[in-house]
Amino acid sequence: MLSFFLNRQAPSHFNGNEKGDLRNRVSSKKQTVTVEEVAKHNSRDDCWMIVGNKAYDVTSWVDNHPGGDIIISHAGLDATDIFDAFHAETSEKYLPQFLVGEVSNINTSESLLEHRELRKKLKQQRLYESNKLFYVYKLLCNLSLLALAVFIVAYFDTNSTPRPGLESIHKIINYKVSNISVRMTLSAFLLALFWQQCGWLAHDFLHHQVFINRKYNNMAGYFLGNICQGFSTSWWKQKHNLHHATPNVAGFDPDIDTLPLLAWSEKLIEGELEGLPQFMIRYQYIFYLPLLTAARISWMLQSFLYALNKCKHSSTRLIEVTTLLIHYTWVGVLAFSFLSIYDGLIYIFLSESFTGILLATAFSLNHNGMHIVDKNDRGMDFNGLQVLTARDVNGGLFGSVHWFMGGLDMQIEHHLYPQIPRHNLRKVQQQVKPLCIKHKISYHFTSFWKGTVELYSRLYKVASTA
Repeated sequence: MLSFFLNRQAPSHFNGNEKGDLRNRVSSKKQTVTVEEVAKHNSRDDCWMIVGNKAYDVTSWVDNHPGGDIIISHAGLDATDIFDAFHAETSEKYLPQFLVGEVSNINTSESLLEHRELRKKLKQQRLYESNKLFYVYKLLCNLSLLALAVFIVAYFDTNSTPRPGLESIHKIINYKVSNISVRMTLSAFLLALFWQQCGWLAHDFLHHQVFINRKYNNMAGYFLGNICQGFSTSWWKQKHNLHHATPNVAGFDPDIDTLPLLAWSEKLIEGELEGLPQFMIRYQYIFYLPLLTAARISWMLQSFLYALNKCKHSSTRLIEVTTLLIHYTWVGVLAFSFLSIYDGLIYIFLSESFTGILLATAFSLNHNGMHIVDKNDRGMDFNGLQVLTARDVNGGLFGSVHWFMGGLDMQIEHHLYPQIPRHNLRKVQQQVKPLCIKHKISYHFTSFWKGTVELYSRLYKVASTA
């Protein structure tokens, strides 16, 4: 997910087995085609894809696809599994109008077949069903972080008289180093932690893990993502959906498109640095952490510009821009109601910088430093691609890492089944890992610190090669 200035610029549960798989009841409208024939139609202007055992010409749907350019990522390919991973059952009713015909020579590996069988099994185990109380608990925990951040910056105001017995605490909280007080730093850190945790919670809702009705998930996304965190929901969906479809695929995954500042593989460098200073790449392992402090500011800028200029519908644009402005307003009120203009600006800078680090140190472990896939190999088995390019991280003592990473410590399972609520991923992990071992698919599980070392090692290796 490390795509900031750096970066150059989903669904309710599918229960096809309960009511019958519509795609297998569609009769061939035109012809029988081959996988090779479908592969020739692999562009935005000529886009075919396979879902189930049928080929569909979705060229006319590309610009209207609610999920954005994720549809282009599988032009000419078998999109069965990414379709099932992201779409509701009701989405299948739109397929017949695009039908080309039945595909005669689909060859599905045993590994992929077992992955599909496991998906059915997980639905039967009701692991796609969310515990609403869990999400109420998470929301209250997040709001508690915000309340504590506000309390510290408001209650320990330097102009207020401390209550008897609290003089020493008041003095410590307002102690300054280079004009930056403990009070400002602590409150800014808690605010940053609030934004980070809201990011994980918005991620859950916008993957439609919580409610079957997508409207409720999207409403929660606007509150947690736009108002609380300050990131456009539409911007995030467009970017994140494409990442899910093509994780670590060179030329497709926006989260590894971080040149000329960071390069995650030698494959990404060829031809990219001509005429550009190579200083950043040579020492990227040194600049990596400082760059993260500016990550959130860049994401917010990209987010607002996307909401303002690229939302397809005026009603969506109005919601996006309005909710983002509400975010900027409440942050400004918090910063400047209890601090001077100078201190308020420092407070905002600190909270934004802390957030960039807190977000990136967590989600960079998901894929960064893992295998980079050549764009010509993106048609590999869905389950193989998702597992090979991700790493799982040990949940840590008392689940501390799991809490900090918002469930993204089980990234492999999340990528295989993005609609499964995070509180059920541990049960999924216990069933995915043996399947990977059986089919000799590299399943990478490590600790938070070892994963971080792997990330820096990759940056150093690529820098040395460059």
